Amino acid sequence: FSFSGETFYLPVQYNMTVYTRADIDIEVFLNNLAIIRGDPNAPIKLQGRVLEIGGEGNVMHNMTISLYLGDFLLPLIGNPWRDDGTEHFGLITNAVQIMPPGPLTLTIRVEPDGSRYLNGDSIEVEVMILISVVFDFEPDSLFLAEGQRLLEGSVNVSELYTRQPVPDFPLSAYLVNSTCDNRDSSTHFSRVGLTDQYGEFTYQFESVIGLPSFHNDSFWGELRVCFSTDSDFVDPINKTWLANFHGGLDIEYEQQDPQSFQPAMYALVALIVLGLVAGALVLVRRRKQAAIDEFAGVFSYTAELLAAGDEVREAIFNCYESLCRILMRRGFLRRDFETVREFELAIRNALPLSEQALVALDRIFEEARYSSHVLGEPHRQNAQMALSTVLQEIDELQDIPERDSFLIEA
Repeated sequence: FSFSGETFYLPVQYNMTVYTRADIDIEVFLNNLAIIRGDPNAPIKLQGRVLEIGGEGNVMHNMTISLYLGDFLLPLIGNPWRDDGTEHFGLITNAVQIMPPGPLTLTIRVEPDGSRYLNGDSIEVEVMILISVVFDFEPDSLFLAEGQRLLEGSVNVSELYTRQPVPDFPLSAYLVNSTCDNRDSSTHFSRVGLTDQYGEFTYQFESVIGLPSFHNDSFWGELRVCFSTDSDFVDPINKTWLANFHGGLDIEYEQQDPQSFQPAMYALVALIVLGLVAGALVLVRRRKQAAIDEFAGVFSYTAELLAAGDEVREAIFNCYESLCRILMRRGFLRRDFETVREFELAIRNALPLSEQALVALDRIFEEARYSSHVLGEPHRQNAQMALSTVLQEIDELQDIPERDSFLIEA
């Protein structure tokens, strides 16, 4: 500061040092990893970076960072600042019981850093909390007496890790002819509802006066009770298992005398013949493309290895490598050993699979490639279930996209 002086005022000059602080900007990268409450293998994972505002816009590293649920400080697993050269942060914490299922808002806070003259900042992030559930069927099979017009039962839904009942959980029950695989075309009756405060869902099917009793299989066919859920907050593996792998509840029929059984036998033989003819026509007309067969072969071989007791991580990783090679050969990947995220985009473009099948597949590949813990029997079962879901959906495909429209840049 300098003042040259004027009449009645003497000149003056002095120097002083001032300091400025820079604001920061927190960026969070989106991911589609499933978060399961209470499951240490499916924690909350948030990745991002801290940028200096102004100046050279540097990426800041090793600042004091924390994660909050409201005013509750969540414990982090490991060092949030990874030593991988990216200078990005990675926040990992388990989804605890105080977190309700569904959308949840968390707050990332970065404290001021006086040594680097940086101000602090915070940002809100929304995550989706899922729960893993157990279904208990009461009864676990049904008996159908001659002349019976009413079928009823219940399903109890509880959380896997706490065994606490899950209220307001959506369930659907279907009375179908034949198997649950043909539910869309063979459902006689359906019941949709929510579990009560004790986690119980009840269903009831009735053949009204004027219709034959449920025991009349020449009219109703061979009955079975199937289930599904459209909950957005349940583990996709649970949803897939209930709809595709549970198989529904068996129904035992009271035995009829031989004379009354003959018409039903003729009808059953006719149904079998019609089924065989229809199956032969479908088999003749079905034309699978070579690319779909190639993908299905990899998934089937991996499922066989897992069923035979092979080491889980090696079988899954070999599957991942084989799929990468197929995707490269067909132009969906530019190079081998992509990240799971890039692999997911490639497989999504190569095969129009459902979201729940892709999520289940991503989880087993993420677990096999990046986790360090031992993969045991539960992981084997999850992998088998995910592979079975993908195989089932591949069997229904008729075509795959043209690779030129979906090239992934290196």
